[in-house]
Amino acid sequence: MEDRRSDERRAVDSVIRWLRIRERSGHPAPTSYAELVDAIGHSALLRRLLAGKTPLRVPPPRSFGQPWYSLIECGGADGCELRPLKDRPGAAPKVTVNEWAWDIVEEPADGRLLIRYHREAPVYIAERENGDPARWRLTRRDLWPRPTGG
Repeated sequence: MEDRRSDERRAVDSVIRWLRIRERSGHPAPTSYAELVDAIGHSALLRRLLAGKTPLRVPPPRSFGQPWYSLIECGGADGCELRPLKDRPGAAPKVTVNEWAWDIVEEPADGRLLIRYHREAPVYIAERENGDPARWRLTRRDLWPRPTGG
């Protein structure tokens, strides 16, 4: 019985924390039951909190419209789509990674890119996967060089 109450309390605390984070991020609390159900059903952050994980200081980038927590937690990803983002003249250079805009921090001569999705986020190294021009591998810079095989 005590374990059940503890679980219920954790769930209630998670929902309250989720609503506060939403509000601080400019998303007002849902004003109807239908809005609440929709927000709960689509919230990766709420699922994360209910699983006992902490929210990230900086929200994760998105991958094809969904929060990309695995990139942050694992420090890298393979098979990414990276494309130059054509922006207005004079703007900081950007690319899209899985349809999310990232800033180019540096373009070394070796063909890799140093990129980041938010000014407070860590830098990632983007490199072509096995020379494939369409697929890229991302590795958080502090984990570089990435271990190979075996």
